[in-house]
This record gives sequence, C-alpha cells and structure tokens, in this order.
Amino acid sequence: MEIESLPVFYTSLAIVLVYISIIGRLTYGWLKLEQCEIIGSLPVTMVSIIIPVRNEESAIGRCLSGLLMQEYPGQLMEIIVIDDHSVDATLEIVRGIAGNSPEIRISVLSLTLEEGKKAAIQLAVKFASGSLILCTDADCIHPHTWVGSMVNCFENRNPVFISGPVLLHSGNDFFGRFQEVEFMSLVASGAGAIGVHTPIMCNGANLGFSAEAYRSLKTDAMKSSLASGDDVFLMLAMKEAYGAKKILFVKNKAAIVTADAADSIAGLLRQRFRWASKSKAYRDGFLILTAVSVFAMNALIVATALAGLFDYKFLFLLLMLFIIKLAADLPLLILFGEFAGKKRLTWFIPIALPVVALFTTVSAVAGNLGNVKWKGR
Repeated sequence: MEIESLPVFYTSLAIVLVYISIIGRLTYGWLKLEQCEIIGSLPVTMVSIIIPVRNEESAIGRCLSGLLMQEYPGQLMEIIVIDDHSVDATLEIVRGIAGNSPEIRISVLSLTLEEGKKAAIQLAVKFASGSLILCTDADCIHPHTWVGSMVNCFENRNPVFISGPVLLHSGNDFFGRFQEVEFMSLVASGAGAIGVHTPIMCNGANLGFSAEAYRSLKTDAMKSSLASGDDVFLMLAMKEAYGAKKILFVKNKAAIVTADAADSIAGLLRQRFRWASKSKAYRDGFLILTAVSVFAMNALIVATALAGLFDYKFLFLLLMLFIIKLAADLPLLILFGEFAGKKRLTWFIPIALPVVALFTTVSAVAGNLGNVKWKGR
C-alpha cells in the first residue's frame, strides 16, 4: 500500500467501524424494547388529539373518520384541528364533520399572524384539556386501537413522551417500495435508540406527550425559527428536562399509524431537504455522532462508486462496503419488518441500498446548503 493512500484507508476503516457499532447498538436497543401490550383495565386519561393542517382537503376527511371510530371512550377524547392558512376546502370539510360528531368534540383553531406546524401545536396545547396530547398528521390512517394503545403505555409506564410506529402506504412500484424501506430504517433506528436510552429520532405522525410536562418546559422547546423538527426537538427537550428513561417507544402493532408516501421524487426530496435543514441545530452528542456516521458511510459508498468509474480497482472496495453495510443494516430492518408486518419487503432491501446511499448523501448536503420550501412557503 502506498504511503499517500494510508490516510484514506484508515479514515474509511474508522467510518466503517463506527457505523457498524452504532447500527449494532440500535439493533440491540430494538431487541431490548419491551412490548407495550394493552392491559384490560378501563382507561381514565383524557386525550387531546392535535392535527395541524394546511390544504389537506384530499386527506382530512379520511383521517377524522378513522379517529372518530377509535375503540376509546368518546367522553375521554377531543380532536383539535389547527388550520395553517389553508386556501382550499379543508376548513369546510372539518366543520362539516365536527357538526355531525355529537360524542367526540372536534374543535377548529386557525393561525392568524404565525404559520407553520410548530406554531399550530403551540396554539393547540393552550386550548387542550387532555392530560395526554397525541399528535398526528392529516394524511395518516389510524387503526381503531391507536388511541387505546398509546394511552395504555402512558398510563402503565408513566413516560413524559411516547414515540409511536409509523409506516408508509405506497404503490408496488420501485419508487414506492424504496420509500417504504428507507422510511422503515428511520423508524426502526429511532425506536432502537430509545431502547438504549439515547433517543435521537421520532416522527410527528405518531407521538404523544404529557401536557403537564410540556407546559413545564422552557420557552421554544421546538425551536420555532427552524422549518422542521417539531417532533425531534420536543423529544430532546423532554429528555433534557426529565431524563432519557422517561422517553418511550410504543412497541405495539395496535399503535401503528400509516402515512401516505410522496407521490413524486421532487416531493420526497423537498421533504428530506426540510428534515436535513434542522441538523445544524442539533446539540445532542449521540444524535450528532449517529447522523455524521450514517452520512459518512453513505457518502463513502457514493464516492467509491464514482471512483470506480475511472479505476476498476475501486469496484472491489465498493462491493466490500456494500456487503458490510447490508450485513449491518439487515438485522434491524428484518426485526422491524416482522413487527410491522412488512416481511415482504425483505428481498427489496439489497436492491434499495445503493439508491438509499445516494439519496441520503444528496439530501444531507442539499438540505444544509439550500433554501427549504414546504407547502408553497
């Protein structure tokens, strides 16, 4: 080996070893997570379900219909829809459904001077009467057991913040399957990190928190100046205030929420650019290490593939990196896929891996360098 190549070799080796150790830790965390099975006792918790909306006329009716059919006492539920300056028929649809819902109260709030999901959540919590706040999105489908399973975890394990499982609903084409596999890796990683008491990730489509704990946090826990991160920053603020052991993942199939996948590559890229844009505000050590490690491993694969276009000797290294990453990723993805009823996607994981490497690298770079736009803003 030439002297000048040694730094590159040792840097690559360090990236690989750190990546393997982190993914191994997340996999162990998933195995360590306790099942949050529903216990037969009657619930006593008042629940406020918060749904921020902006131009969601095509989805909000389906979402509310599912929530109104929950197997949970109606007198212990309320739904708060917060309109973020919609210019379509979203509000009319919500008000029409609210007028025909005698058992479960549906309130409609509207942002005036402020805008964005974080402002919507802050406004809703001010009016929420529940001791447990559940957050979800308008494009989500909720099983009839969703509220009950989330409440069961809240009542029996006394957390301040609960993260729930989320899957994507997509077509059976390559783009749809790619999104499902890539998104599964994010949810599984977030769950595994919670399992070893180092929470780094959750999803705003399915989470809950103690209203009392939220109101005790210092101002702007969600970092309102950033376009994304209401979910992660709130979870990290709860961790800082109450400790990592008060953050739980609801490992229960009955709690799985399904969201719509992006319908175009451009839409998916805009979403991920927005997610990546918040990374500069991270202060949590393990989160930063994980994010840098994942980016470095994927960027190393992309760089090696590009080098292989000019020198075939790099193709062997590319193959080795592919095998190593696949071996590191597969156990966690298979375990989560079995839990989520997505075993059919196991065969697609090796096919998706090269695309995931390129997608992750491009998203991380562009999200930190470019201007972020979301829903016309």
